[in-house]
Amino acid sequence: MREFFKLFPEVFSCHEPNPDFCNLGTNYARGIISSHQAVQENEKGRRVLCCEVKRRKAKIYIESNNRLFSFLKPLREVFPDAKIVHIVRDGRDYVRSGMSGKWYEKDDKTTLRLRADMFHDDPYANKWQQMSSFEKIAWLWQKKDGFIYQNDGRSGLFKISNFIGFSEEKTLSCLEKIGDYKPHNTRTSKHKIPKYPHWDEAMKSSFNEIASEQQKIPNLTGQKYIQQNLILEYLHQNT
Repeated sequence: MREFFKLFPEVFSCHEPNPDFCNLGTNYARGIISSHQAVQENEKGRRVLCCEVKRRKAKIYIESNNRLFSFLKPLREVFPDAKIVHIVRDGRDYVRSGMSGKWYEKDDKTTLRLRADMFHDDPYANKWQQMSSFEKIAWLWQKKDGFIYQNDGRSGLFKISNFIGFSEEKTLSCLEKIGDYKPHNTRTSKHKIPKYPHWDEAMKSSFNEIASEQQKIPNLTGQKYIQQNLILEYLHQNT
């Protein structure tokens, strides 16, 4: 997505810029820092990038960064005119990816990822140490997407461009330019677990117990399981 929006001359586009706010997102989600502190850290962390946007005489700044999941409201205080696009990944694909990445296989307390025992009122807080890596990843998916709801490639890029405000003509022109572009593929060719239809009943039961409610959000309910990871959800301006 970053490379696609680089094709628009009036856009400064980046992916997980420094600082990427990984700690900030986690700490705000846990209530360790206040909304006021989140605003200050966000403003401070993006000051240099804002200067770079001005230097390049760009009119639009685009950042793709899933570390922003928990503090959308403080983010709007810094950038009140921001438009936010939430790209929803099917939870079953998310778990498969996380298992291949060996998430939660080591000591939980050394990771920056959220844990249920960070939230005293979470129904899995007291069960966390007994949960498998599979169950923990399913929990992480529904927890992070839940924060956002509290507050396919070309088709998706077209919808995002339209939402931002680019003309259909300009978007189609850039889609043609990116047609032959092959971005760096971060997906693994070897997965630790199979696709959802081939999960055993115990895996399906565990996922459904933990994440079935989040899986019922618009655009995921009733959908066949297909090899399509990205489903667009637009957040209203008052999120």
